[in-house]
Amino acid sequence: VVQTITGFGEAGAALVSCPDVDKVIFTGSPGVGRMVMEGAAKTLKPVILELGGKDPMVFCNDVKIKDVVPWAMRGCFQNCGQNCCGVERLFVYESIHDDFLKAILPKVKALRQGVPLAACGHSGDVDCGAMIMDGQMDIIQELVDDAVKKGATVQCGGKRNTSLDGQFYEPTVLSDVTPEMRISREEVFGPVMCICKVPGDDDDECVKLVNACEFGLGSSVYSGSQERGMRIGKRIRSGMFTVNDFGVNYLIQSLPFGGVKESGFARFAGPEGLRGCCLERAMVKDRIPGVRTTIPAPIDYPIDINKGLPFGMSLINLFYNESLLGKLGAIVGLIKHG
Repeated sequence: VVQTITGFGEAGAALVSCPDVDKVIFTGSPGVGRMVMEGAAKTLKPVILELGGKDPMVFCNDVKIKDVVPWAMRGCFQNCGQNCCGVERLFVYESIHDDFLKAILPKVKALRQGVPLAACGHSGDVDCGAMIMDGQMDIIQELVDDAVKKGATVQCGGKRNTSLDGQFYEPTVLSDVTPEMRISREEVFGPVMCICKVPGDDDDECVKLVNACEFGLGSSVYSGSQERGMRIGKRIRSGMFTVNDFGVNYLIQSLPFGGVKESGFARFAGPEGLRGCCLERAMVKDRIPGVRTTIPAPIDYPIDINKGLPFGMSLINLFYNESLLGKLGAIVGLIKHG
């Protein structure tokens, strides 16, 4: 049975505190996630938190730029950037950085923005729609302005789209983005492509830059060598990773979905997610009909001091000694002291 409840913070708080709700699976910001945990802690209610993300996409120096540009576009501008596992940080190796920038800018500038519905005088032929909340555009602008103040370059966009009536933020490309900028650490959730240059085409430096962030939801690495991509990916602290692909783990419903660090904990989807919605219990019964477990006489109360300890030691060795000789010795001990 599925029941839908709509509302704001008050409705969420009521669900979290309700004694009839056994578990809470929450998707949202780290701040509200902490509030959910705090509310659930009062009744020791378990929670699964899928929180924010600053997902990195890495382009190594051995990729073909024409092949990775579509992935960068999809990762950054799908749903106008309003995607929990969308790409918020692009790490491009130094030797291909300038060529990548030249290739990506015409694509971003060509994005059509507007109302996606073919109604009320609109054609519906758009690539990027509006922001869900007007307040989010103020947050995006603060992050962009902070980045520019600290040395980033606005290659295109970087402001509200005043030519349209509504909550539209122009598709934006920022280059020269560095870890000390707020936009490298705080969730944008908007149509902004942040490009970070990896100096010296150094894999170690790349991993260091990627992990210099408190979020850890998804990640992806593109390389001409899948083995190299996997080596880099295994060192990235994230709940999910793909090599030479993006977001496909979300389509594979047999895989668990979730993150680490500020991106939350536990998983939904996959066997792990299904088990997380179950009450796991340990249940034991006798397997052989007519045979019942009894307490051996040497360790039954009152315990036989002379036989109880050696009998118990023999019993432990029978169960847990890894060698055949040790198990045989245990059987002899059980017979001797039993």
